[in-house]
Amino acid sequence: MIKLPFIIPEQDLNLKMGTLLTILDCLSFTKRKKPILTLDKISIYDFLVKHPFVLHEMTKLDQSVPYFLLKDYEKGSIQTKFINKKNLFDYSSTRKTLQILLVYQFVDILTEKNEIYYVITENGREFIEEIDADYLLRIRELCDVIVPITSIAPSKIKLLINPILGV
Repeated sequence: MIKLPFIIPEQDLNLKMGTLLTILDCLSFTKRKKPILTLDKISIYDFLVKHPFVLHEMTKLDQSVPYFLLKDYEKGSIQTKFINKKNLFDYSSTRKTLQILLVYQFVDILTEKNEIYYVITENGREFIEEIDADYLLRIRELCDVIVPITSIAPSKIKLLINPILGV
């Protein structure tokens, strides 16, 4: 009998790299080309694209979040009932993934006003454009929903998320 590996999507490095690159590709800069993605914002946006149910509930609490439709597999699943809140508060996994992306030169670091920002490089953009996966296309759609809240401070976004999570 052949034993198949059990893959936990949140722990799959390739999936995490693809997810973060997609977020960086869509949300690295404002319309005025100012970098906006700090480690805490990347972690929050990563949490929201992995849990679209939470993002959907935010549309009911804040008018700045545009309404969108959930896919059938995004509602009523175990993942929506028992949300892993760890990544919302612990940035170590995101930090490690960003370090790997830095080594591959898919991501660069910019420093402005004593703040560290992560931005996608041309190598990262070329790499992510080569990947054709429905999951990453959905993340891109969810990033479009996140765009209006990129100007909101991470602490305020967490205040919107906490009642949804029951924290």
